[in-house]
Amino acid sequence: MLLLNLPIEQFQIFLFVLVRVGAILFSIPFLEARNVPMTLKAALAMAMSVMLMPQLKLPPVNAIAGDPVMLVLGIIGEIAIGLIIGLMVQLLFAGVQLAGQLAGFQMGFAIANVVDPASSLQIPILAQFLNLFALMVFFTINAHYYFIKALVDAFAIIPPLGVHLNGQLFELVMKTGADAFVIAIQVGAPVMVALLLANVALGLTARTVPQMQIFVVAMPLQIVLGLLFLGFSLPYVSAFMDHAFTKMGYTIVAMMALFK
Repeated sequence: MLLLNLPIEQFQIFLFVLVRVGAILFSIPFLEARNVPMTLKAALAMAMSVMLMPQLKLPPVNAIAGDPVMLVLGIIGEIAIGLIIGLMVQLLFAGVQLAGQLAGFQMGFAIANVVDPASSLQIPILAQFLNLFALMVFFTINAHYYFIKALVDAFAIIPPLGVHLNGQLFELVMKTGADAFVIAIQVGAPVMVALLLANVALGLTARTVPQMQIFVVAMPLQIVLGLLFLGFSLPYVSAFMDHAFTKMGYTIVAMMALFK
């Protein structure tokens, strides 16, 4: 009922805020899962938009209700901002998941798959473990608070109807996609290097002691070494993810400047 009493200019601003917030919430990894009800996502987007409205100091927007072309273009611009921000967050988690896939392949866990609730696809169990671990670190360091602050700053940098796309924006997105592979190698490096050295040692053993049934020893040894070095690396992975989430926040702010 309160929305019905708003002037048309304020209602249009609220509509743009709702569309941008909704696009972000529908695309970030921990809410875009198929098992999250659409009603919950819509209600959360509406609640966040209502809470953000008093905090935003947006310039007045001329009434464009009679110009459907401008209204549609403005909504498309807000959707583009939200989806690109969600994509940046997804690329970071995709790098962590890729690290689990690479390490799990070397450990022999590639055939042990579980259903990912976000995509309803089967992924290696180690990839799902690292993905959930990164999500736990995300909430432990209160990165979601910085995410909300970045959302408020985004409206200060890019007001409604102020979206302009350029080539540098797509270059930044491509660079972030390339960084996902770097993150995958950095997160999975302890396990992959340990198993690589273990395979070299097993190969030398097989050459020097041909009577030894190396294939019987190799599989359990790889699993034990992989889990051992994975456990040793988790504190360092946690610190690395803390740094990665902080860097992601600066990247999103820098990306916002490219929309102007």
